Amino acid sequence: MLGLVLVAGGALAVAGAILAGWINEAGGVSSGAALMVAAAGFVDDLAPKGPRGLRGHMVEFAHGRVTTGAVKLLVITGASLITVAASARSGGVMRLSGVLLIAASTNLWNGLDVRPGRALKWFLLLCATGAVWTPQVGPFAIGVGVAALVVLIPDLRERAMLGDTGANLLGFAAGVVLYARSPASWLPYEAAAMIALNILADTVSLTRIIEELPPLRWFDRIGTLPADGDEETSA
Repeated sequence: MLGLVLVAGGALAVAGAILAGWINEAGGVSSGAALMVAAAGFVDDLAPKGPRGLRGHMVEFAHGRVTTGAVKLLVITGASLITVAASARSGGVMRLSGVLLIAASTNLWNGLDVRPGRALKWFLLLCATGAVWTPQVGPFAIGVGVAALVVLIPDLRERAMLGDTGANLLGFAAGVVLYARSPASWLPYEAAAMIALNILADTVSLTRIIEELPPLRWFDRIGTLPADGDEETSA
């Protein structure tokens, strides 16, 4: 599973940063929280197939049935809370926006992982802006970015899968990066946009949106093999 390679990349980066003394408290907490998210995704990968999409898991939960996907959502929420609480940013609105942004980003990347290379390419695009290269975010995201380059070709060629382990890890890391680097005034809007994208993924589908917008369609097809179709799931 390619997701485990991403976990290993992040863990090795953290280990190196600890030895070099290049990690602050916020970075250490976000790294530990990312491992929690990856572990919850791994458990969900091992579980028998259940309901699809965030809405499906919530319906099951409302009927008293706790799925591994629902447990994963609780872990993601808890990891987001821990990460935001450890950050240097203050203010109730900012912190609430941060929790929503990180949690929604984590679930969104799970929805992106329905076509080979899609989740990885969007994360690497974020890395290309240089946003992850800072101790404020933590070395974990840097290690995940390097590992993403390693697994990109196998994922594009459909030789292995990221699974929820990898997709949720990418989304969590992306959410932490956006929270740490965005101006305070942007955070509520970014959180709202991320939530809106989750709703679209669960209703209209991200694939349909991407296919209807030429620039997104072009980016989505870079390096991929011809595909007959996609079916989207999240959570």
